[in-house]
Amino acid sequence: MKIEELDQPEELKAKFKDFTVRPKGFVLLAGGNGTGKTTSAEAMYQNARIRLENPQHDAKMFFNQTDLNMRWESDRVQWGSTLYLCERLCNVKLLVLDDLGTRTPSEAFKDFIYVVIEKRERNKNTHGTIITTNMNANQMRDKFGDAICSRAASGQVFRFEGRDRRFKEF
Repeated sequence: MKIEELDQPEELKAKFKDFTVRPKGFVLLAGGNGTGKTTSAEAMYQNARIRLENPQHDAKMFFNQTDLNMRWESDRVQWGSTLYLCERLCNVKLLVLDDLGTRTPSEAFKDFIYVVIEKRERNKNTHGTIITTNMNANQMRDKFGDAICSRAASGQVFRFEGRDRRFKEF
Protein backbone atom coordinates (compact mmCIF):
# COMPACT_ATOMS: atom_id res chain seq x y z
CA MET A 1 0.00 0.00 0.00
CA LYS A 2 1.15 3.51 -0.74
CA ILE A 3 1.09 6.18 1.91
CA GLU A 4 -1.17 8.28 -0.32
CA GLU A 5 -3.81 5.51 -0.16
CA LEU A 6 -4.02 5.48 3.65
CA ASP A 7 -7.31 6.48 5.22
CA GLN A 8 -5.58 9.09 7.37
CA PRO A 9 -5.46 12.91 7.38
CA GLU A 10 -3.25 14.49 4.71
CA GLU A 11 -1.03 16.15 7.34
CA LEU A 12 -0.32 12.76 8.90
CA LYS A 13 0.43 11.15 5.54
CA ALA A 14 2.88 13.97 4.78
CA LYS A 15 4.74 13.27 8.04
CA PHE A 16 4.83 9.56 7.23
CA LYS A 17 6.22 10.33 3.77
CA ASP A 18 8.91 12.57 5.25
CA PHE A 19 9.98 9.74 7.55
CA THR A 20 10.32 7.29 4.65
CA VAL A 21 12.72 9.56 2.77
CA ARG A 22 15.35 9.08 5.47
CA PRO A 23 14.06 6.86 8.28
CA LYS A 24 15.70 7.87 11.52
CA GLY A 25 14.60 8.09 15.11
CA PHE A 26 11.42 6.68 16.58
CA VAL A 27 7.85 6.86 15.34
CA LEU A 28 5.24 5.63 17.83
CA LEU A 29 1.74 4.90 16.52
CA ALA A 30 -0.67 4.39 19.42
CA GLY A 31 -4.41 3.87 19.59
CA GLY A 32 -7.24 1.39 19.64
CA ASN A 33 -7.72 -1.74 17.56
CA GLY A 34 -8.49 -1.24 13.90
CA THR A 35 -7.60 2.45 13.71
CA GLY A 36 -4.95 2.06 11.01
CA LYS A 37 -1.70 1.83 12.95
CA THR A 38 -0.39 -1.38 11.40
CA THR A 39 -1.56 -0.39 7.92
CA SER A 40 0.27 2.93 8.31
CA ALA A 41 3.41 1.18 9.56
CA GLU A 42 3.26 -1.25 6.62
CA ALA A 43 2.90 1.64 4.16
CA MET A 44 5.89 3.45 5.67
CA TYR A 45 7.87 0.21 5.65
CA GLN A 46 7.05 -0.49 1.99
CA ASN A 47 7.74 3.09 0.92
CA ALA A 48 11.01 3.55 2.84
CA ARG A 49 13.93 4.32 0.58
CA ILE A 50 16.97 2.86 2.23
CA ARG A 51 20.50 2.77 0.86
CA LEU A 52 22.64 0.07 2.39
CA GLU A 53 26.34 0.54 2.94
CA ASN A 54 26.76 -3.20 3.43
CA PRO A 55 24.53 -5.35 1.19
CA GLN A 56 25.04 -8.33 3.51
CA HIS A 57 22.86 -6.64 6.16
CA ASP A 58 19.10 -6.43 6.14
CA ALA A 59 17.68 -3.09 5.07
CA LYS A 60 14.30 -3.48 6.76
CA MET A 61 12.64 -5.85 9.23
CA PHE A 62 9.00 -6.04 10.35
CA PHE A 63 7.91 -8.09 13.37
CA ASN A 64 4.81 -8.08 15.51
CA GLN A 65 5.51 -8.76 19.16
CA THR A 66 4.21 -12.33 19.08
CA ASP A 67 6.29 -13.26 16.00
CA LEU A 68 9.38 -11.70 17.53
CA ASN A 69 8.80 -13.46 20.84
CA MET A 70 8.47 -16.80 19.02
CA ARG A 71 11.65 -16.13 17.00
CA TRP A 72 13.50 -15.10 20.18
CA GLU A 73 12.33 -18.25 22.00
CA SER A 74 13.27 -20.47 19.06
CA ASP A 75 16.80 -19.00 18.89
CA ARG A 76 17.17 -19.31 22.65
CA VAL A 77 16.20 -23.00 22.60
CA GLN A 78 17.91 -23.99 19.34
CA TRP A 79 21.15 -22.04 19.67
CA GLY A 80 21.27 -21.26 23.38
CA SER A 81 21.66 -17.58 22.51
CA THR A 82 19.67 -14.70 21.06
CA LEU A 83 22.70 -12.50 20.33
CA TYR A 84 22.54 -12.97 16.55
CA LEU A 85 18.87 -11.94 16.44
CA CYS A 86 19.60 -9.01 18.75
CA GLU A 87 22.44 -7.77 16.55
CA ARG A 88 20.30 -8.01 13.42
CA LEU A 89 17.48 -6.04 15.06
CA CYS A 90 19.87 -3.43 16.42
CA ASN A 91 21.65 -2.86 13.11
CA VAL A 92 18.86 -2.97 10.55
CA LYS A 93 18.22 0.47 9.01
CA LEU A 94 14.44 0.33 9.55
CA LEU A 95 12.76 -1.82 12.19
CA VAL A 96 9.03 -2.08 12.76
CA LEU A 97 7.81 -3.51 16.07
CA ASP A 98 4.10 -3.99 15.55
CA ASP A 99 1.50 -4.57 18.27
CA LEU A 100 3.87 -4.00 21.16
CA GLY A 101 1.99 -4.96 24.31
CA THR A 102 -0.41 -7.51 22.82
CA ARG A 103 1.00 -9.97 25.30
CA THR A 104 2.80 -9.61 28.60
CA PRO A 105 6.50 -10.25 28.05
CA SER A 106 8.60 -12.48 30.26
CA GLU A 107 11.34 -10.67 32.16
CA ALA A 108 13.95 -12.17 29.83
CA PHE A 109 12.10 -11.06 26.69
CA LYS A 110 11.57 -7.62 28.22
CA ASP A 111 15.34 -7.38 28.73
CA PHE A 112 15.85 -8.38 25.09
CA ILE A 113 13.41 -5.70 23.88
CA TYR A 114 15.12 -3.15 26.13
CA VAL A 115 18.54 -3.89 24.62
CA VAL A 116 17.17 -3.57 21.07
CA ILE A 117 15.35 -0.31 21.77
CA GLU A 118 18.27 1.14 23.75
CA LYS A 119 20.79 0.41 21.00
CA ARG A 120 18.43 1.76 18.34
CA GLU A 121 17.94 4.90 20.43
CA ARG A 122 21.71 5.39 20.49
CA ASN A 123 21.72 5.08 16.68
CA LYS A 124 18.61 7.18 16.11
CA ASN A 125 20.46 9.53 13.74
CA THR A 126 21.04 6.69 11.28
CA HIS A 127 18.36 4.10 12.12
CA GLY A 128 14.58 4.32 12.04
CA THR A 129 12.21 2.49 14.37
CA ILE A 130 8.43 2.34 14.06
CA ILE A 131 6.45 0.97 17.00
CA THR A 132 2.71 0.37 16.98
CA THR A 133 0.75 -0.29 20.15
CA ASN A 134 -2.76 -0.32 21.58
CA MET A 135 -1.37 0.86 24.91
CA ASN A 136 -1.24 4.37 26.29
CA ALA A 137 1.85 5.65 28.10
CA ASN A 138 0.77 4.41 31.54
CA GLN A 139 -0.03 0.95 30.24
CA MET A 140 3.30 0.79 28.41
CA ARG A 141 5.16 1.79 31.58
CA ASP A 142 3.31 -0.86 33.59
CA LYS A 143 4.01 -3.63 31.07
CA PHE A 144 7.51 -2.72 29.81
CA GLY A 145 8.94 -0.23 32.31
CA ASP A 146 9.87 3.44 32.20
CA ALA A 147 13.07 2.99 30.20
CA ILE A 148 11.39 1.29 27.23
CA CYS A 149 8.43 3.67 27.31
CA SER A 150 10.68 6.73 27.41
CA ARG A 151 12.77 5.60 24.47
CA ALA A 152 9.79 4.45 22.40
CA ALA A 153 8.15 7.85 22.85
CA SER A 154 11.35 9.83 22.28
CA GLY A 155 10.54 10.69 18.67
CA GLN A 156 7.32 11.40 16.84
CA VAL A 157 4.19 10.15 18.60
CA PHE A 158 0.87 9.83 16.80
CA ARG A 159 -2.42 8.94 18.50
CA PHE A 160 -4.93 7.10 16.31
CA GLU A 161 -8.54 7.60 17.30
CA GLY A 162 -11.83 6.24 16.05
CA ARG A 163 -13.73 3.03 15.79
CA ASP A 164 -12.35 -0.37 14.87
CA ARG A 165 -12.50 -0.39 11.06
CA ARG A 166 -12.17 -4.17 10.90
CA PHE A 167 -14.89 -5.10 13.36
CA LYS A 168 -18.30 -6.00 11.98
CA GLU A 169 -21.24 -6.58 14.29
CA PHE A 170 -22.42 -10.18 14.45
